[in-house]
Amino acid sequence: MPYKARLKTGEPRKRAKPGYAVTNAHEYNESLKRRGQLSLYCPDGDLKALFINDTPYQKGVSGQSRTYSDAYLELIFIFYRLFGWGMRQITGHMHEFWALRGLDIGVPSFGLLSERFHTLEVQVKQRCARVAERLRNGEAISLIVDSSGMNFGRASEWHRQKYGRDASQTPWRKMHLSIDPEMNVHHIAITEENVSDEAGLNAMLAVDANVDCVIADGAYYSIAQTEAWSACGVLPVIPPPANAVVHNQPATRWHDHLVRYIKDKGIHAFRNKYGYGQRALVEAQISRIKRCIGARLLTRKTESQQREGVIIANLVNLWNSFGKAVCVKNA
Repeated sequence: MPYKARLKTGEPRKRAKPGYAVTNAHEYNESLKRRGQLSLYCPDGDLKALFINDTPYQKGVSGQSRTYSDAYLELIFIFYRLFGWGMRQITGHMHEFWALRGLDIGVPSFGLLSERFHTLEVQVKQRCARVAERLRNGEAISLIVDSSGMNFGRASEWHRQKYGRDASQTPWRKMHLSIDPEMNVHHIAITEENVSDEAGLNAMLAVDANVDCVIADGAYYSIAQTEAWSACGVLPVIPPPANAVVHNQPATRWHDHLVRYIKDKGIHAFRNKYGYGQRALVEAQISRIKRCIGARLLTRKTESQQREGVIIANLVNLWNSFGKAVCVKNA
């Protein structure tokens, strides 16, 4: 019996829930320590040359070019998201960060940071060497997709208690996420809370990689979309609605196949055959983001929040490159 049905009926499990043990405890502990080594968040090479433009004025060029590079702003944004401080605290931290390392690197003002964050050019980066090599070689990957809500700093609970109603501006955004089975984030998007899962699905698959399988829950199901993927050689592992019927049309072959299979074998056979259970990985990743990084967006502008999502994804991928826990089921 599925666990949700057991919760409703109160029926106990037939078998005890299995436990898991970490087999690489020492390596995993070291990887957790590396998350606190701030120098590992910096890129390789001459940092001052990478971060600072020493010649903002050039002969024959009108106006002043930017003094601080996008790579520098991205590093500051990473610390801003990692620590959860305000802009002024982050600028103070960066001054001390460079001074302790004996580097003469200037720090932009908090006003400039606010202006640059919503136009910053950032993209999701793969930090794990094995995953990056697979992508360079053109190997196909499987993507697991899901979404969750993220709030940000506007009137919410206090407004409800004081005025007896919700604030006119809802303090929620929706985070759409696509990962591979190794928990590396490939795409992330922060949208309005009224954007449906189905509408956000195409954006999650806009990755620079070959995709051979898409795993998502039933909220993402669309006959037209799944048929298009199936025709392109992509396996859509998305369960159809419980009341789905067979249409017997050339344009609904995959849909008809799934509906027949589930009616004949059952939904659990579908999950076992196509690996639908891997969808739990993206739920675990969302939980990890909210517990370890935060369930609240620090920025308020929509453009800044979209870039903040990319920073969160890059943080997760960087932590994965430090090392992950290897768990096995207890005998």
